[in-house]
Amino acid sequence: MGNNGRIAIIAGGGTVPMQIAKHLRQNGQNPFVIMLAGEADNALREFDHEELSVTALGKLISLFKKEHIQRVVIIGSVRRRPKITDLRPDLGTLKFLGRFISGLVSGDNELLSKIVKTIEETGVKVVGAHEVMPQLLAPVGQIAGSIPSAAQKASIARGVEAALALGAIDAGQCCVVIGRNIVALEGVEGTDAMLQRVADQKQHGRLSNTRGGVLVKMCKPQQDKRVDLPTIGQSTVANAVLANLDGIAIHGGNAMIVDIEDVIEKADKAEMFIIGIDDTYGGGRNG
Repeated sequence: MGNNGRIAIIAGGGTVPMQIAKHLRQNGQNPFVIMLAGEADNALREFDHEELSVTALGKLISLFKKEHIQRVVIIGSVRRRPKITDLRPDLGTLKFLGRFISGLVSGDNELLSKIVKTIEETGVKVVGAHEVMPQLLAPVGQIAGSIPSAAQKASIARGVEAALALGAIDAGQCCVVIGRNIVALEGVEGTDAMLQRVADQKQHGRLSNTRGGVLVKMCKPQQDKRVDLPTIGQSTVANAVLANLDGIAIHGGNAMIVDIEDVIEKADKAEMFIIGIDDTYGGGRNG
């Protein structure tokens, strides 16, 4: 991994920001962590850091200059999307306020694209988490469990169509398919909450509670792959088990698996398959 100037991590929630920070330090770099207030893990304070509001673009850009940042990784969850009424822009943010407001009334991909554009206009390069830590990427092929049956493969193909269509309108990245039926689409609540909704529907008889169904998670067709790649982790497997699914299909090479060894162990224990699928699975396309 080349060292092309000091790198910053804009850290939301979850464990991935810490994993990346430690990985960079182990490779001789001194990352600067920008902790999103109310989101980032407090353990990140062991690194050089600053805590900022998600809307403080002006302060962010000033930090880039002060800390001589040349590259930045944007990673981690944001549980609460800011509202327009939350905006308390600093002087530096006022310059970008119109762009930021238009992003807030759009989907996640468009909002992130506007943030990336604003950052790169300052001369700082945005890089993907998978570019600094390639082992996060999901491989193509069998990852855990048994090879899907013909019926399960048909469900996956159906899910690819639905997930790509959902992504094309910047609404979500994944769905749950039982047989040929799309029973859940991801919305603003996220993957885990969607799976919990499926579990609830099964437990209350709205869906058959016999084991079956596949979670399909794909990169949005128009997505900037440097930010918000589809991600699964141990909680994904746990919630898929609660939803009594057969398995998980994830976009190989275009999605991340957090703590992959633990994910595989949990899936194998639950006799649940995980498969990395490519752009053409079942005739789908994600250029």
